[in-house]
Parts: sequence; C-alpha cells; structure tokens
Amino acid sequence: MSSLDPELVAYFQDVAAHFAPLPADASLPVRRGRYFSVVGLSKASLPSSVTINDVTLDLPCGSVSARLFYGHDDSDEPVPTIIYFHGGGWVIGNTDTHTPSCAKLAHDANALVVSVDYPLAPENDWRAITEACWQAACAIANDRPAGTPIAIMGDSAGAHLAQIVALRARDESAFHIALQALIYPCIEPKFDTPSYEQFAMGPGLTRADMQWYWQQFAGNDQGANDYRIAPNRAASLAGLPPTYLVTAGLDPLRDDGRAHGSALKAANVQVTHEEFATLPHGFLRMTKVSRATHDAVTQSNQTIGRLLRQSST
Repeated sequence: MSSLDPELVAYFQDVAAHFAPLPADASLPVRRGRYFSVVGLSKASLPSSVTINDVTLDLPCGSVSARLFYGHDDSDEPVPTIIYFHGGGWVIGNTDTHTPSCAKLAHDANALVVSVDYPLAPENDWRAITEACWQAACAIANDRPAGTPIAIMGDSAGAHLAQIVALRARDESAFHIALQALIYPCIEPKFDTPSYEQFAMGPGLTRADMQWYWQQFAGNDQGANDYRIAPNRAASLAGLPPTYLVTAGLDPLRDDGRAHGSALKAANVQVTHEEFATLPHGFLRMTKVSRATHDAVTQSNQTIGRLLRQSST
C-alpha cells in the first residue's frame, strides 16, 4: 500500500492540532461548522484570470443558486461548459466550500464551470435533492448556445449526483453530455469493501462518516432498487457518455469507484481512469498544502478540458 504524501501527513497533523475529534453524536450545525473551518484552513487562492458571478435559477422545484466560473481564454467557441455538483456527503458542502476548486478547474480546463448550490440533506430527502440537480442541469444546458460541449461533473457525493443526472439525460434524451467526470465518487451504501476496511479511520474521511452521510441522504430507503439512491442499480449503464474517473489510493471509496469504472466499461462506455496512489479522499481542496495534490488536480483538470473537447468533435 502506498504511503500518504508527506505534506499531507503534516496537513492532517495540523488539522488534529486545531480541531478536537468530533463526537459520534455531533449535531448537524456542529458538523457543518467543523467542515467550514477545516476547509478554511487549506483554502487556496483564486486564479486572477477567472471571472466569478452568482446567479439564481428559477426552477419548477424552486429557486436554486449557482456560481459561474469563467476561465475561457477566447481561443475557441463555443465555450465548453462544466455543470458541477459539489461534495460534502449531500449534507455539509456548498458553492463557497468548493469555490477554489471550481475556479482552478475553470482555469486549468479553459471552460465555464457552473457550480450548483443544490438543496442539502437532511432538510431535503433524496428525491428532492436529485430532482433539483436534474432541473438545474437542464436549465443550464438549455441556456448554452447550440453546439456547446457540456460536461457533467462532481466530487464524492457530487459525483453521485452527476451520475444520476447523466443517467436521466440518457433516458429522457434531454440534452447531450459530451463527458461525465466523476471524482472519487460515492456509488452505493455498502461499507464492506477492502478499501472501507483499510481506511475505516481515514486519513480524513472515515467509514463512520460515510455511514452517517448515507443515513442523512437516504434514510431507511438505502436498500431501495432506485438508481437515484445508488447509480449502479440502474437497469443498464449502456449509452452513458465518455467518462473520466478519478480515484484516490487512500480513500474508503476507492474500491466503489474502481468497481463502477469496471461496470461502465462492461457496458461499453469509454472510461479514462486515473488513480492517485498517495492521496486521500477530498484532495481537491488540499492543493494549497501539498505539491503532489496540486499537480494531481492540475493534471486532472487539464485532462477534463482535453477530453471534453475531444468528445465533442
């Protein structure tokens, strides 16, 4: 097994020095506050070339905010667009926690990134959350000029939501997705893979964290035969767009991501899979504290830009 990047060892030691461990019964406000504080500890600066604007999407389900990151350099038209769903276990993230990551993505991929501030669990159940993401994606896609290459992307729980949107877009022929990018995705509420066993206590994300997140998102419906709960419960994965999949070598979710990539390939979906052996779950927000992480994220973002343009031709 690969060892954690040394700079991240120091980072997690710094986190431990700043924050006491969360008790198992920590309240929702405490968990959210802790996450915002930890994110703030490693918040990277924003590329000066990226323009950021906030908009409100008026959808049938209600108003949903989104943040636009414009990183286009005028080298080609139409501007590739990445519809982004943030991580945070469906519970604790938002556009603010992922602003540095999305700004860097816009810069590195040379694209317009639209980060959707979807409603969170447990205040909203899985039906409402996935429906809001679907409606937001449709509104964004339909607002882009004809011929715009569109990617659906997310990290962790956001990758779960991105995969659900891609499945529904396929089934309803709603809009064309040139690429789906799934970054250390949540796939299903099972916690017994070798990586869940190896990394039950982290680094960072733990098995207990994931069990709590899934309970907030799906509650007693975790076993339901519905792809909106677990994307691998779809009747078929065939016909999904070309996929860029990233897994982290030291992540409880690593084996879920690997298995989903294999299932996509078995359904004849074109998959490009990269695994970063020395990095943990959540590394997108750690570029400030680790050169290896910065380089991995830059590489991933540039690959997304390249694949997005290739798949649109």
